[in-house]
Amino acid sequence: MNDHPVHRDDITAMNKQGDLKSYMRSLIQPTKSTTPETRRRKPSWGAIPIPPDHKPGQWPPGTSPPGPAPERSFPAETWDRAVHDYRTTSVAHEEETQ
Repeated sequence: MNDHPVHRDDITAMNKQGDLKSYMRSLIQPTKSTTPETRRRKPSWGAIPIPPDHKPGQWPPGTSPPGPAPERSFPAETWDRAVHDYRTTSVAHEEETQ
């Protein structure tokens, strides 16, 4: 059963006239959509949308990279004392559990 809109005789006639190739190409061409294409929105990451003037790899305007952690600004003697206290406490705790 042939339910194609073009009859066999028409195809034979197109072949003789040299139009069959262009007709077959017109059948496989993608159709153009009648609706205008809508632009996809850029995704926003998290709760804060990405501003349109954002440049990847750059800090947002009015901000700067974080500085050193606040505890690093303590003097060396404070660190030494904290490490000493930790070590003596952990050694005492290990002796109690044995």
